[in-house]
Amino acid sequence: MLHTGITEDDLINVFRPGRNQDPDTPRHVIIQFASYTSKNLTMESLYRLKHAEQKFKGVVIAHDMTRTERDECKRLVAEAKDKEDDDTSGEFMYRVRGPPGNLRIVKIKKRN
Repeated sequence: MLHTGITEDDLINVFRPGRNQDPDTPRHVIIQFASYTSKNLTMESLYRLKHAEQKFKGVVIAHDMTRTERDECKRLVAEAKDKEDDDTSGEFMYRVRGPPGNLRIVKIKKRN
C-alpha cells in the first residue's frame, strides 16, 4: 500500500508483543527490518496513509524508542512549541526531526 518496493526478504521479524486480552482492542505490531534503508523507505512513505483506504486510516507507524528516547522527544517537542510561541515574526515553524537518539529541533519557513 505504501509502494516502497519492500519484500519479505527485507524483513527479519514481524511479531505482536504480549497476549491478546480483548479481540476488539488493536494491538501493536513490531517489525524488524533487515537494513536501515528499508526502514527509512517505509518511514518516508508514510504520507501516503493520508490518502489510503478507510481501513488504513487508523494505522499509526512510529519508531520503536526506549523510555529515555521518548522522554527526550517529548522535551524537544515542548521546546519547539515554546520557540514557535516566542517567534514574533510568525514566518517560521519549529519541528522535531531526525532518527531516535539523534533528534533535533529544525526551523522551517512557512509556506504562503
